[in-house]
Amino acid sequence: MGDVSTAAAGAGEDPVPKDPRTIARKYQLDLCKRALGENIIVYLGTGCGKTHIAVLLIYELGHLIRKPRRDVCIFLAPTVPLVLQQATVIANSTNFRVQSYYGDGKNPRDHGDWETEMGESEVLVMTPQILLHSLRHCFIKMDSIALLIFDECHHAQAHKRHPYAQIMKVVSRSSSCNTICNAQTIFI
Repeated sequence: MGDVSTAAAGAGEDPVPKDPRTIARKYQLDLCKRALGENIIVYLGTGCGKTHIAVLLIYELGHLIRKPRRDVCIFLAPTVPLVLQQATVIANSTNFRVQSYYGDGKNPRDHGDWETEMGESEVLVMTPQILLHSLRHCFIKMDSIALLIFDECHHAQAHKRHPYAQIMKVVSRSSSCNTICNAQTIFI
């Protein structure tokens, strides 16, 4: 688990607001706007700014995750280096409190631990296995996820047993039964 949040300049001061729209390209803004209205898959080449589209979406839906609200954004990345990289990008591009989680043994272990983490952080960047385990044990509930982002989403298609595919089964079940699932989902 790692804290990658950027701190305020001084004690008690509000951080300078960061607006990722100022450096976005038109197609990134267009895709973000579309993702605000529906779940989408963003298929672009390497270096075309898929992560920035996710950052834009986090920024635009910030009112849903800004504390003291209990909902969070969960950003999934399939490897530890990607978790760390994406957490740093999000923290450097926004004013949200960002935490990273991966298989280092220091992750929250039960519902109470996750409640504390979700009460303190706004964006949780993690490997899919961490989320899958937490969903299966009801440590994290789908109705507390305002935005769910899958980085490298092609893994879900390539391997039916991949944690991404298993998470999508949980998402599908929760949105088709009586559980309220308000999460917007973007696949990059």
